[in-house]
Amino acid sequence: MFKVTVYLVHGLIFILATFVGLAGVYNISAPDPERTYEVWFTAIIIYDLLVILSTFVQLRLKSIWIFILSIIFLLGLFYFLPHVVLSIEDIMN
Repeated sequence: MFKVTVYLVHGLIFILATFVGLAGVYNISAPDPERTYEVWFTAIIIYDLLVILSTFVQLRLKSIWIFILSIIFLLGLFYFLPHVVLSIEDIMN
């Protein structure tokens, strides 16, 4: 049951985060036509790799508290990811 829950929760986070991230890039009403999205694509890829890494760690440790903490961390990181990307883009320009 734990294994199925880990796969289900991490799979949903992976799919929804990727979908939301790509929807922001391919939005038909882009706020800045000259904006490049290399940093955003990189952030999405790094986030997805963290989700996959978290899945493997959860399956290795099998601890409910570490599972809950990692899900809270992933959701918090997803919330702050646009802020981090915009900060990095400001530094690069």
